Amino acid sequence: MSRQRVLATLAAIAVAIAALAGPAGAAPKKFKATRAFVVDKETGALRLPTPAEVDAVVTTLTSLGQQPAETLTSTTTATGAVGMDLGGGFAGVLLARPSEDGTWETRCVFTVEEGADFLGLVEDVQ
Repeated sequence: MSRQRVLATLAAIAVAIAALAGPAGAAPKKFKATRAFVVDKETGALRLPTPAEVDAVVTTLTSLGQQPAETLTSTTTATGAVGMDLGGGFAGVLLARPSEDGTWETRCVFTVEEGADFLGLVEDVQ
C-alpha cells in the first residue's frame, strides 16, 4: 500500500473518531482504545493509538459531530407537511480500520456509539 494511501486512510480515521466526541458545546468525552487501528509509520504493523492520538482524533471529529436536534427549526407548508432544514448536519461519517490481513474494513456510522463500537473505543471513566 502506498504511503499516500495509508496517510489518507489514517486521516479518514482521525476525522471519523472526532465524530465520537458528541454535540458541539458539550465537554468532550474521554475515550481509550481497546483495538489496534493505527498503522505504525516505522514498521507498518498495527498498534493501539496512544492516548494523545485518541484525544487528537476526538478533538478533530468533534467539529464534524452531529448537531443537537434542539437547534433545528421546522416549518409547516400549506398542505400540512412539516419540513426541517438539517443545516448540513446529521450525515453519516465513513470510518475505516485496517485488518490484520492487510485489508480495510469500512462502515458508515450515525451515532457516537456506532463509531466507538466499530473502532474499539470505550469511554474512559477514570
